[in-house]
Amino acid sequence: MMICPETYINTQKRKTYKELIKERNKLINDIKNFENGIMKNSYLTIDPAPEVIYQYNLMYLRELCKLILEKYNKEYNV
Repeated sequence: MMICPETYINTQKRKTYKELIKERNKLINDIKNFENGIMKNSYLTIDPAPEVIYQYNLMYLRELCKLILEKYNKEYNV
């Protein structure tokens, strides 16, 4: 089961800027793997479908980038 992007972001809000960057990189790697046809446990039936996970990862990435910008501005007084 996938969680909505708002709930996902709420789980990330306490992380530091650097921790958010690591999370962003993980999402980007998962997105790239799907786009290149490389999926973890691709021999198993996955629920939700890999296409759904891909779409949610894109939504998570969108929201995470907004949070990274906010954290950057706070932590570096920009």
